[in-house]
Amino acid sequence: MQPFKMFLRGLALAAVMAPAAAQAENLRVLSSWSDNYAPVTEVLDPFLRKLETESDGALTLTRMGPETIPPFEQLDPVSRGLFDMLFTNGAYHYNDTAVGMALDALSGNAADLREAGIWDFVDQHYQERGLKLIAILYDLNGYHIMLKEPLTGNALEGRKIRGTPIYHAIIESLGGSPVVLPAGEIYPSLERGVVEGASWPTVGAVGFRWYEVADYMMRPTFGQVGHPVFMSLDTWNGLDAATQELISRAAEEYEAEAVENFNRLVAAEEATLEQEGMTVTELGEAHLGKLGAAWYEGAMGLAAQQNPDAIAQMDEMARKAGLTP
Repeated sequence: MQPFKMFLRGLALAAVMAPAAAQAENLRVLSSWSDNYAPVTEVLDPFLRKLETESDGALTLTRMGPETIPPFEQLDPVSRGLFDMLFTNGAYHYNDTAVGMALDALSGNAADLREAGIWDFVDQHYQERGLKLIAILYDLNGYHIMLKEPLTGNALEGRKIRGTPIYHAIIESLGGSPVVLPAGEIYPSLERGVVEGASWPTVGAVGFRWYEVADYMMRPTFGQVGHPVFMSLDTWNGLDAATQELISRAAEEYEAEAVENFNRLVAAEEATLEQEGMTVTELGEAHLGKLGAAWYEGAMGLAAQQNPDAIAQMDEMARKAGLTP
C-alpha cells in the first residue's frame, strides 16, 4: 500500500476510534431565584461552568432569572422549549405536579435516590410532562424557622408563622398558625408584626437581610431542600449521544459536589447571622419527636393530594430504602 494511502487509512481509523466530540450548543438556563439567593451563584453557576469546561467549550450556558419568567410560572415554558434548562424547587410548580416537591420530604442524598430507583422514577414522571431530569442538587441542611422572639415550652403556640403550604403541617404541629406570603413580603411582615416568624431554607436570611427583623433561628432544622435541574425534553432529544452522556456524567458527579457547596454556604451563612446578632433558640424535648414525622407526613400528604398514585409509589420506594425519617 502506498504511504499516502496508509496515512489516510490511519486518519480514518483514528476518527472512528476517537470518542465523539460534544455537540456545540448554546443553552438558556432559567432560574427560579435571583442572585439574592446564594445557591444561584454558589451552587448553580459552578455546575454550569463544569458543563462548559468538560465539554471543552462546546456547551455554553446563559443564565436568566425570575425577572424573565416568574418563579411559579416557569415549568411550562421550559417544557415547551422556550428555555432549555430550569433550576428550581418542586414546590414552585405544585399546581402542575407535586412529585418534585416530595423530594424535600425524603432523607438521603441524590446517590441514595439513584440507588433506590427514585431518581429514575422522578425522571420518567417529568418526561411525561416534556422535561428531562438532569440533576437533583440537595441542601441536606434543610429548613428552619426564623423568629422575632425565642421559643418557649409551648413551642410556637399562638404565633403566626409565614409558610407556604409545604410548611403548614410542621407549623401546626408546633402550635403555630401558618400565613402564606411570598418571599418579597417576609421582611416587611416581620418588621410590622404581621407574622412572628418565617419558614425558609437555612440559606437565604443573609441575602434578604431578614436578620434585621428577626433575632432568633429555631434548631434543629428539618427536611432537606431539593433543587432539581430540568432540561426541555425536546432540547435533550435534539442532543447527540455524546453530549447527552457528557451532561449525565457531569451532573451525577456534581450532585455530590453540590452537597459540599451547600454545607460551606450554610456554615458561612450561620456565622454571618451570628455576627449580625441572631441567636439559636432550641426546640424543647416535648416537641422534638414530632419534627421529622410532621415534616415527612405533611409534605407527602400535601403532595398526595395532587398526585396520589405517584406519591404512593415514591413513599413505598422511600420506606423500602430507608429514606424516610
